[in-house]
Amino acid sequence: MKMKKYSRNDLENFIAHENEILEECVGLLNRRIPLSDWPDDVRVAFLLALQAEGEGREAYKAFSTARHLHIDRQSMGYNVLKNPTSAQRRCSERIRADLSGLVRLGAGSYLST
Repeated sequence: MKMKKYSRNDLENFIAHENEILEECVGLLNRRIPLSDWPDDVRVAFLLALQAEGEGREAYKAFSTARHLHIDRQSMGYNVLKNPTSAQRRCSERIRADLSGLVRLGAGSYLST
């Protein structure tokens, strides 16, 4: 299978988009906006970030992110995540990598209530 080659401009645009989604996610959590009111692309990327399963590094990051946010992953609505796009998957990885360092401990606890 051939991998698509991306230009430098494409890669910069991908990173800028990931930054925008991450910043919006941080803002929504800090303002305690209900998940149902989040923009679809941000909500899906956020839920994907919490969904990683198994025993690998991404699964550990998902667990750690949920723990930092004080979110019960079992109560989150993953049913909207049937066929995530590559952009949503990239944004979810960025959220897993950086969100905990950008929001206070327990910032997502209101989402599990």
